[in-house]
Amino acid sequence: MSLRVRLILAAVLWLALALGVGGVVLGHAFRDAADHGFNERLGAHLRALSAVVEVAEGGAVTVGRPVGEPRFEQAYSGWYWQVSDGTKVLARSRSLWDFALPVVTASQPGAVHVRRESGPRGEVLALVERDLVFPGASTPLHLAVAAERREVEAEIARFDLLLALSAGGLGLGLVAAVALQIGFGLRPLGRLAAELKTLRATGGRLDGPVPAEVAPLVAAVNQVLDHDAALIARARTHMGNLAHGLKTPLAVLEAELAAPNPDRAVMAAQAERLARLVDVHLGRARAEAVASAPAMGEALVAPLAADIAAALGKIHAGRGLGLDLDCDPAARLPGSADDVAEILGNLMDNACKWSKVRVRVIADAHGVTVEDDGPGLSPEQVVAATRRGIRLDEAAPGSGLGLAIVADLADALGLDLEFGRSDLGGLKVRVGPSAARLRPD
Repeated sequence: MSLRVRLILAAVLWLALALGVGGVVLGHAFRDAADHGFNERLGAHLRALSAVVEVAEGGAVTVGRPVGEPRFEQAYSGWYWQVSDGTKVLARSRSLWDFALPVVTASQPGAVHVRRESGPRGEVLALVERDLVFPGASTPLHLAVAAERREVEAEIARFDLLLALSAGGLGLGLVAAVALQIGFGLRPLGRLAAELKTLRATGGRLDGPVPAEVAPLVAAVNQVLDHDAALIARARTHMGNLAHGLKTPLAVLEAELAAPNPDRAVMAAQAERLARLVDVHLGRARAEAVASAPAMGEALVAPLAADIAAALGKIHAGRGLGLDLDCDPAARLPGSADDVAEILGNLMDNACKWSKVRVRVIADAHGVTVEDDGPGLSPEQVVAATRRGIRLDEAAPGSGLGLAIVADLADALGLDLEFGRSDLGGLKVRVGPSAARLRPD
C-alpha cells in the first residue's frame, strides 16, 4: 500500500469518526431543543387555558373564550385540551369530540408535568398537565393540553436529513482537500523518484532545492551515490593498473614461448611477478572493501595466532624455526576475524620468511607485536613501508609483499602500524588501536 493511500485512508477514517460523533451530538442537541420548544408551546397553551376556565356558584365549569389555537376547534386535529376533576371530564376541546384524555393525579398540586399519551386515533401525543384550585370549586381541577408529536418529529427528521447531507458533503469536500494536500506534500518525493530514475541512466547526484524534511534523505542518497561512484572509479583504476602491470610480464612470457629454446628461469620469474601483482591488487581491493563495510566488532587474537603458527610451522618445518607465542587470551583487535587473520597471517609469514631461527608474537591490550631475527628494515625502508599501497617488493627488496596488504588493512580499520628494530636483531612490527581509542572516556 502506497504512502498516499495510507494517508488518505487515515484521513477518511478520522473524518468519518469526527463527523459521525459531531452529527450524533448535534442531532441529540436539536432533538432536545425541539422537544423543549414544543413542550414550552404546550405550556403556554396550558396557562392560557387556566386563564379562561370559570367555575360557577353551583360548581359548573365553563371556558369563557377560545384558548388561542384554531386547531382546538377541529375534530381530531391533533391538538386537544381537557378539564376534569380527576374522575370525570368537566370540559374538553371540540377537537377531542367524545374522547377523554387519561388523567394522572399530580403528586404536588400546581406542578406542571409532561408525559406521552395516545390520542383518539392512536397517535402519539405530548401532554402537559397541571392541577389547580379555582375559586368556587370544592376540589382541584385537572387541566391538560396535548398535541400530536408528528409535527415536531417531522421537523427533527428534516434536520437530521439536512445534517446528514451537510456532513456528507463536508466530508467529501474535506477528503478531496486532504487528497490534494497530500498530493502537494508528496510531490517532492515524486520528483525525487523521477530524478533517481534519470540517474540510473545518466549517473551523477541529486541536485536542486528540496523541503527541509526531505533534505536528510537526499543527503544520504547523495552520500551513497558518491560512495558508489568512488568505488567504481577505484575499481576502474585497479583494473587499469592491473592490466598495465600484467602487460609486460605477459609480453615476456609470449616472447619466451615463441623462442626456439625458452628460458625457464625467465619464465618462472615472470610468473612469480604475475602472482605478486595479483596479490597486491587483491590485497588493496580487500582493504578498500573493509573500509567501505560497516564495523564488524572485535576478534580474539590468541586463537587466530595459534592457527596461523601451526600452519607456518608445517611450511617451514625443515628450517628448525622457533615461533614463540605470548598472547593474552583476552587480547582483541578491531575488525572481523577474517580481517585480523589477514593482518596476522601476513605479518607472521613475512617474519618467518626473513628470520634466521626465531620469530616472536606478543598480543596484549595494546595490540599485537611481531618480531624476527632477520635483516630488518632501514629507516628509508620503514618510511616506504608505512605508505599506504606502496609496492614494498619494489621499494624495499626483501621486506615482503604482505606488509603492503597489512598497511592497507590497518588504515581501513583505523589501526596504528609501527615499524622498528627488534631486540632479536630483525624487524619489529606493532599493530593495534590508536592512542585515541585506548584513552578512557
